[in-house]
Amino acid sequence: MIKIVVLGTGNVAYHFIKAFAQTENAEVVQVYNHDIESLKYYTEYATTTSISDILKADLYLICIKDDKVLNVANSIPFNENSIVAHVSGSVPLLKTKHRDAVFYPLQTFSKDKDVSFSQLPLCIETEFPSDYDKLSLLAESLGSKVYNVNSQQRQELHLAAVFVCNFVNHLYHIGDDICSRKELPFDILKPLIKETAEKIFTKKPLEAQTGPAKRSDETTIQRHLEQLNRSQYKDLYRYLTTSIQNLYESKKL
Repeated sequence: MIKIVVLGTGNVAYHFIKAFAQTENAEVVQVYNHDIESLKYYTEYATTTSISDILKADLYLICIKDDKVLNVANSIPFNENSIVAHVSGSVPLLKTKHRDAVFYPLQTFSKDKDVSFSQLPLCIETEFPSDYDKLSLLAESLGSKVYNVNSQQRQELHLAAVFVCNFVNHLYHIGDDICSRKELPFDILKPLIKETAEKIFTKKPLEAQTGPAKRSDETTIQRHLEQLNRSQYKDLYRYLTTSIQNLYESKKL
């Protein structure tokens, strides 16, 4: 059994701690955070600490903001047999005194929504090959699919994830805002959202595209622009429409 100290109490830490509690191959022995108040939610899973009184472990999993990862890694007591891994998509493999690694879950996390690790890709990078084997076994015990992804690949993957997750969710917000201004329920769009998402499981996004921009339906495009009463929405509509039109025009060449 691998003994784990989780450093951080945010969304990612929360779901990892819950997942580790459900496997016989891992034990969270301690949860660390400088904020004492945030630790009260984790007392049922492990001992907690808000000071640098960190227990010995086989794995130290750093689940904090990207700009704090290096400082926290350097504050962990050195043990030549311990792995220190962060979970960031954008931070490269660290070069510290420790056995450095990355254990990056490619998923969006919220504390109020359960996450199935059996449906979750885990991207692993390690300083030492033997550590990769250990972390792979840990990931597999959670039911996750393991990917050997280096720092450069992971940073590109994180960039792609921002487009398909964070930016798309922002567009959902705009759709919700447009609906609410005309007293329409956002729920009416959910079947469309579901069908659009499901298409990419059988088609490449390039093949699944529909809409007035792809058709170059200028009458509809101009009407939409006139309907939009927020300049930032108009700018975004124009930019995305032009991007789609340019893409499909280039495919005709």
